[in-house]
Amino acid sequence: MKEHVDGAYNAVHPPSHKHAGKHCVNSGTCILVFCYMEALGKVLKKGSGSCSSRFHEFLNSCMPDLVAESKGIGMANPGKLLYGEFRSGFVHGYPKSQYAWARSGPAGKYWFNDKKGRLVLNIDELVAGFKRGLNQFKYCAAADSDLQDNFIGHITK
Repeated sequence: MKEHVDGAYNAVHPPSHKHAGKHCVNSGTCILVFCYMEALGKVLKKGSGSCSSRFHEFLNSCMPDLVAESKGIGMANPGKLLYGEFRSGFVHGYPKSQYAWARSGPAGKYWFNDKKGRLVLNIDELVAGFKRGLNQFKYCAAADSDLQDNFIGHITK
């Protein structure tokens, strides 16, 4: 998973492209991270629950820093916003106009507001936070023998 996320995150347009050298899969990177969050949440929930509840499980169990920062800026339910507007909004069409994602946000921060006043998810921190979340997931799995023994069964249910 980390390698796939890194591949998308580091991808740049080829020299012949008008945006040569600039990152080219920002949306793909975020969608990939969110889909992996959902898949790993499915394992944490041992194959049960809705897609949304699985996403929330990974978010709450493995990325508490994202939850804390989101609540710190006034989000009542960060998982609902991330899953509904960002994950589903970008996967199934376009998110509402007041939301966006971008690179080069404030270092170490998941959220910022752009010049248009939109709430922007910082791709750089999302990827870094997801990698920290993968390490936390490994810790959760190591502490639960059922997750270790039945990983494939939980993810393929």
